Amino acid sequence: MGQLFFKDDHWKFMSGDSSAWANPSYDDRHWKKANSSLRDNKALWKAKKGWFRLKFNLSKKSLKTDYSLIIKQFGYSELYLDGKLVATTNTSDPQDSASQLRLMQIPFTVQDTNTHVLALRYSFRSSPLYYASTDEDAFKLWLEPSHQSMLNQLVNTAWNAGVGGMLAGLFGILSLLHFLFFRANSNQKVHLILSFATLCFTVMFGLSMVDGFTGTLTQKSLLDVGQISSIHLAFGSLLAAVYTYLKRRHSWLFYFIITSLVVSFGYQCFIGPFPNGQFFIPFFLVLIDYIRVSWLGKRQGDSHNKLPWNSLRFSFFALLLLILSGIIMGIVQGLTGLGDNAFILAFVLLIFVFSVMLSIPIGLSLSLVQDYTHTYKSMQLNLEEVQKLSAKTLAQEQEKQQILATQNETLEHQVNERTAELNQSLETLKATQAQLIQKEKMASLGELTAGVAHEIQNPLNFVNNFSEVSVDLLDELQEEREKSPEQQDPELEQEILADLRQNLQKITHHGQRASSIVRSMLAHSRTSSGQMEPTNLNALADEYLRLAYHGQRATHPTFNCQLITDFSTDIPTLNLAAQDIGRVLLNLFGNAFYALHQKQQFIAEAYEPTIWVSTTLKDLKTVEIRIRDNGLGIPQAIIQKVFQPFFTTKPTGEGTGLGLSLSYDIVTKGHQGTLDVTSTEGEGTEFVITLPVK
Repeated sequence: MGQLFFKDDHWKFMSGDSSAWANPSYDDRHWKKANSSLRDNKALWKAKKGWFRLKFNLSKKSLKTDYSLIIKQFGYSELYLDGKLVATTNTSDPQDSASQLRLMQIPFTVQDTNTHVLALRYSFRSSPLYYASTDEDAFKLWLEPSHQSMLNQLVNTAWNAGVGGMLAGLFGILSLLHFLFFRANSNQKVHLILSFATLCFTVMFGLSMVDGFTGTLTQKSLLDVGQISSIHLAFGSLLAAVYTYLKRRHSWLFYFIITSLVVSFGYQCFIGPFPNGQFFIPFFLVLIDYIRVSWLGKRQGDSHNKLPWNSLRFSFFALLLLILSGIIMGIVQGLTGLGDNAFILAFVLLIFVFSVMLSIPIGLSLSLVQDYTHTYKSMQLNLEEVQKLSAKTLAQEQEKQQILATQNETLEHQVNERTAELNQSLETLKATQAQLIQKEKMASLGELTAGVAHEIQNPLNFVNNFSEVSVDLLDELQEEREKSPEQQDPELEQEILADLRQNLQKITHHGQRASSIVRSMLAHSRTSSGQMEPTNLNALADEYLRLAYHGQRATHPTFNCQLITDFSTDIPTLNLAAQDIGRVLLNLFGNAFYALHQKQQFIAEAYEPTIWVSTTLKDLKTVEIRIRDNGLGIPQAIIQKVFQPFFTTKPTGEGTGLGLSLSYDIVTKGHQGTLDVTSTEGEGTEFVITLPVK
């Protein structure tokens, strides 16, 4: 004979405490039937203590075996058999934090078939819960043969730990494999998702190994949170994995199922357990959508997309075994009458139930591993084929290398000859470019020289005039000194000396003016060093405007022009390469005067050539110089070309075409500014220079 269990639905319960309830003759017909679940027995859950009573009798066949009574309970109790106390544990102490798990084996002394009464005085210690659906069996009582009772407990513990450890290890290995596959190819996100899903299963089964050893309700609730959250995350990740693998867009059904998993976990965690087995509804929806998406992938016809559907074959096989094992269990139970003692068959049935539940992640993982293996073998075959082709073409490549080496020598010789020719052409081009630039400088220098000659004439005239007057004054002073002391006029001498001093100061002033003009001309003729120095922009613009104007008049004496300046007094001292900016201004002024002179020759009616020059400070960040004339203007067809090197509209011999190009480079590259032009043909042209304030 095997184990004999006292059925849960035969127990009666009454909350409260009375020693009379242990009496076998006590009338308990008004007591309510209740199982041993703490959560389902609301009266016990509220009162934390009460009495259970059970009437039973043994068959004659059972009396032939010497039994021991096994009590496995959560809490504290006193067990009475026919009113006699046969087992007891410590009384529940609300302040005691020790484990409430108890497992006892006591001798069972019933030796007849009469009706007997078991009365259990029970209490348990409540503790904080972190999971609203936490439940625990208050107690389990059953009979086992005395000679194998302890062995059965060890076997049961080993079976439970073995199954949990086996499943945790299996899913742990799958999680590690998928993570390694993802590390090998990070583009396959499905392996990362499956690694997380199988890790959740690993955590769930790992926690199940210690489920039977939680000694307090707090520990039990924390364990339940870990297990329930793991299985919800695992199933949600499995559904996400099949969507990712088949590259399907997440539909409203996917989000609905994920939401149902979240709601399911939240409801059980904060409200309580689902009634009537509704706990499995979200997982059933995951299974349905998994099958649907897998079927859609199978219909695409690609062997790659058939993998999720093929993984379901393991599920169908496990379900078939589950049905067959149930049939076999029923037949064995009917033939042998084992009843509740058919432990092995029940365990096998439990294994198949787990197989059906876990066949989807295992099947999908194995299918992906198989696909990875096939891909690896295919790559290996391709590699071997490539190696054969490489060996076959190696000889051809060597022959080609010899031919290429000969051709390379020929080409290298030709390249050297062409390179020498290009270097010679480049040197010639550089020399020509330098000559053109020098010609442009000399052209501007010629314009500057004419202006300088006119400008320097005025101070020289003053120097000559004051020198002649000073000589006359010296003669007069000499005559006065030669007179006798009585005839000398000291006041006249002082007056002559004062006039001489004033004349000398004016001679010095105009000499310095002439010297300044000469220095400007020399600076313009020399190569620019590009060195920045503080510069008065208004003075620079005014000086070069006058020089350019006098240069134009020296070339064309009949030319007259109105000069209108508007120099802002807010312009600060700027760090500029004054020599370079002067060259830019001289070029722009020279072009303006040329355009005005050309228009003056072509237009018969009254026409007054005019140049407007203005400076403005913009937002304290930039200075703007505007040079506008009312000359011929530039046609729109060529205005985009005016800054190109060697482009000119002047007749041959009158311009190099480098003036505006060099000016543009000086402003934009040398000073990080801008040089823009706007023009209306027949009305005039305006150049705008913008320089940053530094």
